[in-house]
Amino acid sequence: MNLARLQLGRFVLAIMLVSIALWATMIYGTLAHLRQLAGGIDAFDVRPFGYSVPLARALLDALGDSGRDFYAHVQLRLDMVYPATYALSRGCIIWWLTAPGRLSEAAIPTSLRIGLLVLPIATACFDYAENIEIGRMLAAGPNVDAAIIETASRLTIAKSMCGAVTEIGVLALAGAVFLRWRRRTR
Repeated sequence: MNLARLQLGRFVLAIMLVSIALWATMIYGTLAHLRQLAGGIDAFDVRPFGYSVPLARALLDALGDSGRDFYAHVQLRLDMVYPATYALSRGCIIWWLTAPGRLSEAAIPTSLRIGLLVLPIATACFDYAENIEIGRMLAAGPNVDAAIIETASRLTIAKSMCGAVTEIGVLALAGAVFLRWRRRTR
């Protein structure tokens, strides 16, 4: 194995660990704290199937001023970094897994490799757009306009769907690379 491939592999591992650590900080830290502040109601970010207008207003009301402030100034700030780390980490691992010699001896067409990067980038874009709409909801409070809630909910669903397809794709590629490696080492 050449040094450049080893260094790239280490970089991919490092950026994946950063992304996972940030995700865990939000899930087990800030988002768990928000759930507690809201009396058990999950935050917008962790509702893959979206949310209704009454549910969103109930969450905003249950959070109160201090909870909405925490959401806006702690959770959303973390979540302005996370989408970039997500797109970069998943893009890097997709690029690494599809490098020549990993899936097959023949090189994967560059256009296909680039095409696969659309999913993590789309996930990040939807996440950023969702964050903007969540910020608008938090600023408006429980009387937020229904159109803002509906837009935010659609963005949450789109982010979740793109993220799920990205994760399934990464796992499928990793599984195929592992199986090829295993056959070659036997």
